[in-house]
Amino acid sequence: MQNRPGVITLIGWLLIIGAAFGAVAGIVIIAFQNTDSVLEATGATSSELLIAGILSLAIAAIQGLIGLGILAGSRISRGIVAFVQVLHVMGVAYLMFTHHTGAFLYQGLMTVAIALFVLWALFNDKADEYYNAA
Repeated sequence: MQNRPGVITLIGWLLIIGAAFGAVAGIVIIAFQNTDSVLEATGATSSELLIAGILSLAIAAIQGLIGLGILAGSRISRGIVAFVQVLHVMGVAYLMFTHHTGAFLYQGLMTVAIALFVLWALFNDKADEYYNAA
């Protein structure tokens, strides 16, 4: 099997780490869903917080699986990450054009730069060789 490029390993592990944080967030939301200070601070009901916690856990599980897929050479995971990055760039571009002031502009430029790096990392020659060999 082809050696996995370092940037692919980085992207995969960042997805897995993000999934772990998402899972912790979901567990914390569920654990504190009935706490008065949390209910007051969020303005949400206990049921809404339970749903948010469950959704956070589900999204974290999907993100973790996609991260593992990236590391394993899954073309489907590669496509999903690329699709999400393109959607991300489109959303940020919209915000940059409609709210073209300091924070939105600079955050948008940084987000676009990161998304373009991820897309390059997923589709450069070494990545193509890795995913074609998998």
